[in-house]
Amino acid sequence: MLSGDNPGFDSHCHLHFKHFDDDLEQVVKSSALAGISQIMIPSIDAATAGKSAAIAEKYGLYSAAAFHPEHLPEDETGETGWLDIRRVLLRPRTVAVGETGLDYYHRTFSPEKQLIWFLRHIELAESTGYPLIVHSRGAEADVLDHLPSSLTVPVILHCWGGNEALTDLAVSRGCYIGVGGPLTYRKNDSLRRIIARVPHNRLLSETDSPFLPPEPFRGRRNEPSFTTYIIQSVRDLWDSRMSIENTSYILRENALNAYRLHPESRRADIVYRHGDSLYVNLTSMCMNSCNFCIRKTSDGVSDYYLMHREDPSEKLILSTLRSFPIEDSEELVFCGFGEPTLRSDVLMKCAGHAAERGVKTRLNTNGLCTSFLPDEEVRKLLGSFDSVSISVNASGSVEYNRVCPSTVDAPWEHLMKFISMAKASGVKTQLSAVSSSGVDIQRVQTLADRLQLALRIR
Repeated sequence: MLSGDNPGFDSHCHLHFKHFDDDLEQVVKSSALAGISQIMIPSIDAATAGKSAAIAEKYGLYSAAAFHPEHLPEDETGETGWLDIRRVLLRPRTVAVGETGLDYYHRTFSPEKQLIWFLRHIELAESTGYPLIVHSRGAEADVLDHLPSSLTVPVILHCWGGNEALTDLAVSRGCYIGVGGPLTYRKNDSLRRIIARVPHNRLLSETDSPFLPPEPFRGRRNEPSFTTYIIQSVRDLWDSRMSIENTSYILRENALNAYRLHPESRRADIVYRHGDSLYVNLTSMCMNSCNFCIRKTSDGVSDYYLMHREDPSEKLILSTLRSFPIEDSEELVFCGFGEPTLRSDVLMKCAGHAAERGVKTRLNTNGLCTSFLPDEEVRKLLGSFDSVSISVNASGSVEYNRVCPSTVDAPWEHLMKFISMAKASGVKTQLSAVSSSGVDIQRVQTLADRLQLALRIR
């Protein structure tokens, strides 16, 4: 059993299978009691992707969405299921594409069809920045042949069965190697020799529950709590003098890095859902430090992680928008965890892309872009959107400076200028204010009435 201060990570566990329908809550509790409190739930098709996401959201776990090579769509294009997979990837705790890959052991589908879908998943992962979980039973060489030699996202080779040469190649290309119950089997010295070659920082512990239980439980249903037996076997392989806690710590750090969940390098969501709308998170930069800003107390909202350590590239932002079904939403809102107009070029390109797909767009802004953009650029920016919501949060400059300290000189004057330009542009315009900010809302309402604009209280 691991301590609560050093939780283990089961990096691959199918809690969505019917094997857990009758006692799922108890399985999750037992796992936590054993010290395995972090679990990744990969899916095998669109239906299990939705179920995995719901389990992850209910219990504070993580999930992934994809078609397994044994569970591909039966129809020719599979577009309905593929659309559902991409919808699930927009859910807050779904953080990876998986499991996908090739399976030459069962060959439920032809290798040609498997490859088509494998390549689609690789493209989806790279276009959105999501890690990729790969199944490779009897097809390890072909999997490595078709993975890009220069990986732009982490790749997890789940339940790896490649030989020594293929293992060395996979590791040299930066892949993570997942190992589970078979490592504990008494007659599996060949696997132990192969896993011993894997650098400590590239190995992940997994159960693949409900399958492949470790040696003491063979013939029974596998469970995430049994990850402790995998960790112990890894410890014995590395150094029997190493503590289980230290081994678990290393394996957990590896899993956090592999799934881009590590606090020091976590992937921030570019697109997230709030209510009936999708929001686009372009930047974590802002010229204001408002006293009510959520960033002072949180790194995200509604289980989405939004604090960019480094702002995403224009290429990644646009490819992410292209990959997701943004048509599902009532509107696409550019808000995020910073001031979107600080990236005005990519902001307008994104708005243009949404317009091409018939999606309405709204800009949420603090209205201070007139401090760094020429007037003509501001007009062009406003013309890119169907509506604009301007965070005013005060009734005058003194109150604004108190509530929204800014690096901009004369911010209230710039805000008023932007409001005037927005009204003149003809774009649908409203003001917004936060009720808990300590401002006199009635005075803000009087200002909005004078400006003949609607005020939304948040």
